[in-house]
Amino acid sequence: MLTAAELGALLKPPLRAVVVERAESTNTSLMRMAATGAAEGTVLLALSQSAGRGQRGRTFYSPAGCGLYMSLLLRPRMRPEDALAVTPAAAVAAAQAIEAAAGRPAGIKWVNDIQIEGKKVCGILTESASSAGSLDCIVCGIGIDLCPPPGGWPAELEGKAGALFDRYPGDERAAALAADVLNRLWELCSLLPGRDFLDEYRSRSVLTGRRVAVSGRGEATVQGIDDDFHLLVRFDNGEAAAIASASELIW
Repeated sequence: MLTAAELGALLKPPLRAVVVERAESTNTSLMRMAATGAAEGTVLLALSQSAGRGQRGRTFYSPAGCGLYMSLLLRPRMRPEDALAVTPAAAVAAAQAIEAAAGRPAGIKWVNDIQIEGKKVCGILTESASSAGSLDCIVCGIGIDLCPPPGGWPAELEGKAGALFDRYPGDERAAALAADVLNRLWELCSLLPGRDFLDEYRSRSVLTGRRVAVSGRGEATVQGIDDDFHLLVRFDNGEAAAIASASELIW
């Protein structure tokens, strides 16, 4: 069983680890910890989640022994709008670490999914809390599928979900991967609102050049990603648009 001591030994200060066997959702739990004074840099890692959450209210399948389910608490001094860059920063950090661990190219499906060979191996969910117009905290959750579940993927994930390894790689390698993601993310977030990682985010995009369907507007071709991390598309009539949220696309 991966332990807090094992993970904490690999984390760069001020990151500190809390590891639990099971959580409803690491984002939900860490948000509660933040509300009661948890320090910036607190990492919560669960060996499984009973109600893991993804973007747009979706669930994130989180069985024991198959993945890394973790969240990082940030208390940045920045404008709430600048916090939107945390998710792309996490995507770059996760893609870099996953590629190094798996030895296979990792791409980013805008906004927040990491893919290997066309299958999702990692999802990211960033949430924040504000008061009186000021940003109190950000919790960035990252779920990584290390290996397929013993009974196979649920029907709704079959053909869509992937994993880094054929079998669980062992606690030592799992801890090393978790720490690599978190250390990279902390370093990138320390540079915000600077966006030195934008070029790499763009270069890893798996949607550039592909056709997408935009809700209420028809099909378009993805041109790239702008400086605010919006998806740039061009419709068949030549009209260009910047898509701000994945909820505007029909997958």
